[in-house]
Amino acid sequence: MSKRLSSKIINWLKVNVPGRPWKEVFELFQKEFPDFAWSVDAMKNACYQRNIRNGILVSPESKKYWFKKGHSVHNEKPLGSEFKMKGYVMVKVKMDGSRYDKWKPKQVHIWEQHNGPLPKGYIITFIDGDKSNLNINNLACIKKSVNGAMNIKSLRSESSELFKVRVAQIELDQKIKKITKNLGSD
Repeated sequence: MSKRLSSKIINWLKVNVPGRPWKEVFELFQKEFPDFAWSVDAMKNACYQRNIRNGILVSPESKKYWFKKGHSVHNEKPLGSEFKMKGYVMVKVKMDGSRYDKWKPKQVHIWEQHNGPLPKGYIITFIDGDKSNLNINNLACIKKSVNGAMNIKSLRSESSELFKVRVAQIELDQKIKKITKNLGSD
């Protein structure tokens, strides 16, 4: 059952809610209006219905449970740790940053150790299609578009020579397609 709030109470809430924790506002409210039987949740709901916000996104009491700067997580994995995700081996390469900065597909890590940074728009793929075969001779750096075409046309092969021929053919097809498109737009 909702209570009808007087304009005096609504104005008091508009003045006293912003910038204060709900618990503090409730205690002040009880002092100002001792005969008004209300719970903290009922007061919050009444404020939300009237678009009265305190602007505090985190409760001050929760801060004591936050990680302190310099402390480490009890289950933090060391550099070089590995786990499998969707059939790919992921390896930890950094201790700080987002999880996307910390973890890298192992095939990319191995390829970069031998060849330097992965060029933009390229991926590392497995020549024989076996995600567990992380031998550098089984890894190839190819354009994402070429990889997509190989997947769509099921052109994976255990032969590295056949793989190279198919990649070259797809790249050539894409170049021809681009040239004919440009000629058609003139």
